[in-house]
Amino acid sequence: MHWGRVVFHSLMLVILFLLAAIFVNPLTDGIGNNTIRIVVKEVSRIGLTIGMLLWYGKFFLKKSSVYFRVGNLIVMGRVWVLVGLIMPITVITFYVLSQYVVFQGLEKHSIKTIVTFIISSFITACSAGVIEEILFRGYLLKLFEDKWNTITAVSVTSILFSALHLLTMNGLRFIDVCLVVIAGTMAGIMFSLIVYKSGSVWNAVIVHVIWNFFMSSKIIQFVPIFGSNTSSLVKLTFSSDRFWITGGNFGIEAAFPVIVLYILIICWIIFYKTDFFKNNYTYKGK
Repeated sequence: MHWGRVVFHSLMLVILFLLAAIFVNPLTDGIGNNTIRIVVKEVSRIGLTIGMLLWYGKFFLKKSSVYFRVGNLIVMGRVWVLVGLIMPITVITFYVLSQYVVFQGLEKHSIKTIVTFIISSFITACSAGVIEEILFRGYLLKLFEDKWNTITAVSVTSILFSALHLLTMNGLRFIDVCLVVIAGTMAGIMFSLIVYKSGSVWNAVIVHVIWNFFMSSKIIQFVPIFGSNTSSLVKLTFSSDRFWITGGNFGIEAAFPVIVLYILIICWIIFYKTDFFKNNYTYKGK
């Protein structure tokens, strides 16, 4: 495939991804209950996005979902569940022990509120984790890999992944942009290596969803030292306003200690011994 067609198809896939996110908003704005609205919105977004990506892959790219490592549910591994759990635990432990945050304890909420927080956070985490992994580590990664090579594919898709997160920021200070690009790129490389190591996008989805769930502001909230806060299950208040500790305007996921964690996991994945390393489940057909 000519490089121009690769770029065109990649752009179209990203546009479909964005259109789905925009389209579901007016459909759910009229729902009064916030939790129900979030559930309906995110479930609709997952279904619509995956449906459009599968449709585009079948009719325009002439490839099945298995070709893009999206259909390999059978290769999901427990080790990736463990990785997903270790990441937030490591971050919280580091920040508490280093005294960069002050643990405020568990907030008192009713059972109904706790269940609401958990459901909305889980659905939102699933939406971002599933959709982003299928797009970036499924379709885009395979397109660039087929045209160029693995290193190019991982690098380009990871940078694009970080650029996507710039759209979610309120401000674009230079230091914030740098942190998001570095953190997003490292996270993208980490997720890409999980896909290559296991042969399935769904293992990256597992790690992504678990990480997003625990880092949700409704589950564990890192409160800026001079900022406002909202209701959550657990509150951790920063004892410093230094950007490399807080992650700047983007938040904890772009902080320097978290970036180091991404790099450490990348190194572990590279040297992790597994039969899946050769990507035995990659689709070989057209």
